[in-house]
Amino acid sequence: MPDFNEVKSIVKGDVLFDVPMKEYTSMQVGGLCACMVTPRDEDDIFKFIDWAKRNEQRYFVIGSGTNLIVRDGGIKNPVLRMKGTFDSVEVVSEDESVLRIRAGAGKPLAELVKYCEENGLSGMEPLAGIPGTTGGAIVMNAGTGHGTLSDIVETVTFIERTGKTRTLNKKAMGFGYRTCKELSSSSIVVSAVFNLRKSDKAAVSKKIAAVLKEKTQSQPLNYPSSGSIFKNPSRIKAWKLLDEAGMRGVRVRGAKYSELHTNFIVNTGNARAEDVLTLIDAGIEKVKEKTKVKLELEVVIIGEQ
Repeated sequence: MPDFNEVKSIVKGDVLFDVPMKEYTSMQVGGLCACMVTPRDEDDIFKFIDWAKRNEQRYFVIGSGTNLIVRDGGIKNPVLRMKGTFDSVEVVSEDESVLRIRAGAGKPLAELVKYCEENGLSGMEPLAGIPGTTGGAIVMNAGTGHGTLSDIVETVTFIERTGKTRTLNKKAMGFGYRTCKELSSSSIVVSAVFNLRKSDKAAVSKKIAAVLKEKTQSQPLNYPSSGSIFKNPSRIKAWKLLDEAGMRGVRVRGAKYSELHTNFIVNTGNARAEDVLTLIDAGIEKVKEKTKVKLELEVVIIGEQ
């Protein structure tokens, strides 16, 4: 077992031990994380990576934990948490119609959307209401039916497990539906540059309000959840397949498939990860049994059984 106290001695940021992951994920389930590191700067990241290499330690990178389910056995490996750090926003350049900004990976996406609204910048509106950090949103290419983050990305800067820093343009990043091919589970997104259009503040606010209204009416935002559990297959929505397979409202103890949006599993109170995972397995099985379609996870599942 590696000495996590060594990590505490070499980084300037926060290092916590035996952290209950239900307090760090939006589904509010999961066991203890042996060691959670919140880096203060890039130097902390490089020192952490060097420690991980020397100790042959795999590690996980998380943002706000909004797209994450941690098993009840917790996480024995260290976790690098990017929320609460790397949250700056700066103007890179501008002309008459376009303004380019660089946002840190730890910047909450909601705050970035608000920044654009307050400054009359258009492009972020489709992402209104999506929780999590900017870095996490880049990793999964977050989006809605109105657009995705990759629509406005110019470049992404990230640090690989080897300790090498890379900056790639949008095409080289390999963005796809809820995925980014160049980023692995150990890639550490540091920042990204976004291209935004100068617009009327009122017009931007109106678009954001419309997206938020649609989300409020169609998603169970009053319960803890991890957002959409499954990716949408190419020709039909995942919620519709789950609904037709009879999963709407199906419950396992404190967890259930939402009646409002069947692609959401919600924690109605004191659910365990085991309950959520049982429902996920049941949904996959029932949909495949009825339609021969195998649903693919959008959420990330980590940790020990």
